[in-house]
Amino acid sequence: MNKNSDTIEFKQTRIIKNKYGGIGMQTIACFKGKFGSTEYYQTKMSAGTLINTVGFAKEMSEYSEMTADEKIQRDLDVNRVVMEMVPYITQDKDRFYSSIVVDIYKGWEEIEFEPLEHVTGDLPKAYKNTMSDFGFVTFPDAQVLIALDGQHRLLSLKIAIKGLMGIPAGYEIKPSWEKKIYPHPELAKEEVSVIFVKHESDEKIRKLFNKINKYAKQTSRSDNIIISEDDAFAVIARRLIGDGGPLATLSRGDLKQDIVNWKSNTLAQRSAQLTTLSSIYTISETLLKNEDIDVNYLPDDEVVDSYYEVVAEFWDVLLSEVKVYHDYMNKILDYNIAAEYRVNNLLFKPVTQMALAHVAYMAQNKGIDFRRVAGKINYIDWSMDNKLWQNILVIGSAKKKMITGKDSIKNAGMIISYLTMGNEMTDMEKNSVLEIIRNATDDEKAKLPDVIEVG
Repeated sequence: MNKNSDTIEFKQTRIIKNKYGGIGMQTIACFKGKFGSTEYYQTKMSAGTLINTVGFAKEMSEYSEMTADEKIQRDLDVNRVVMEMVPYITQDKDRFYSSIVVDIYKGWEEIEFEPLEHVTGDLPKAYKNTMSDFGFVTFPDAQVLIALDGQHRLLSLKIAIKGLMGIPAGYEIKPSWEKKIYPHPELAKEEVSVIFVKHESDEKIRKLFNKINKYAKQTSRSDNIIISEDDAFAVIARRLIGDGGPLATLSRGDLKQDIVNWKSNTLAQRSAQLTTLSSIYTISETLLKNEDIDVNYLPDDEVVDSYYEVVAEFWDVLLSEVKVYHDYMNKILDYNIAAEYRVNNLLFKPVTQMALAHVAYMAQNKGIDFRRVAGKINYIDWSMDNKLWQNILVIGSAKKKMITGKDSIKNAGMIISYLTMGNEMTDMEKNSVLEIIRNATDDEKAKLPDVIEVG
């Protein structure tokens, strides 16, 4: 401390080459703490220093010779980092990461901590009491630092700063993303929160890694949709259920009823709601497949508005043209008509609603008015006992368990498309429907059902 100044001058961190080939810090200002038996040092580092100082367990020369019991890290999901995390780092000015936990794998025994109170001179007692945990930690020359928690955050910083050169050896990314990745060296100046822990034993570090990941509950898909400000599909989904949207909460006097479950990805049998927020998101993805939408970058308001209109029209048409949906909207405030229908009507299953989105998408591509198609939906047998839906939407006629896989939803969409606009399908499309039916029935002689003709 400069006694002629009111400010404290911290020691400058010195960067050295260590014998393990990495670049490491020798002295750094930090906060010292202890949780249980684990002593830790919390500080900040420039992103550039971090990516050149801290490595991954797999990069250690001895990693390949370790037993499964000695290894502590999960494998890196490089494609997720490239496609989701790097765009966030490079494009969002409001970016932020929580602390990266770093294991002092080698050299931890020689760590030295000097409290700030030892170098501050005369200060009021209140100040000195708080300074016992602030100070400088000195690392040995022969240290090895590896990411204990936050290895994907570390990798995203490395790739964001170095571009393709930041991808670890032995990993590949999807070719379509190679041209989208380029260096952002300016990000090396970003300040990252870091927590250092001593590698007192392999057992203790494995336990820390396990508990950190076990108790760190990931947000649900619905939570992500609710809070995302970059994902156009999420923004659209929230607008659909907000005031003025076709799926907004219904009200009359003191009566209110949500028609969308935004807390869970499923609907209970007795639920009074029509669909889920997760299903709305998926439906939006299907309807907008022709658009080049990057979920990590929100387009201009006008573009989002145009996307919204496409999805909103889909729901407007369904709720007005499909009789059971129209009945639901008119009666749900008076009694739980959804539970009544859901017993045996597939239209009240979110998977069927997602299949209908495929129908709307095909109609859109063929230049067919979806409103005319939707009217024919009323003439389809939607009972769960209908053999047409066995092994497509329903498995087991007795238990009536729904099939929710993407392929099943798409296959159901193809069948519904054939029923409602089969006369305008190509021979190839008709053959695809026939193959779907024959595979589901395990009957090579099965034939296409009749196309619905109205008026």
